[in-house]
Amino acid sequence: MNHDLPLTTGHWAVLFISERSDDPPGYAEMDDTTMRAVSRVPGFIGWESARQSPCGVFVSYWENEAAIDAWKQDMLHARAKALGRNQWYDAYRTVICRIAHTDHFLRSRDAV
Repeated sequence: MNHDLPLTTGHWAVLFISERSDDPPGYAEMDDTTMRAVSRVPGFIGWESARQSPCGVFVSYWENEAAIDAWKQDMLHARAKALGRNQWYDAYRTVICRIAHTDHFLRSRDAV
């Protein structure tokens, strides 16, 4: 969990829910490349993910819909998506939603 995400009401979340095998060829390299690229997109806030093979959930956070649309139009993202459909994913679903509320709890490491 990324405890430093500055999320507020009105931001946006893109949930990418997928099924794929563990470590398919070429996946890690493309993942590294796309994560470096998306981190430079204006309006990108950050991300979190969880995976229990074969299922994974990747959530990216955005300041607004325009930033999400800019990433959708990115050529690298389009190439990664095509490779995902052709080689890596057995299934996926994307859900885009506006954040209506956020709450946060973090137990102090000193209290344990």
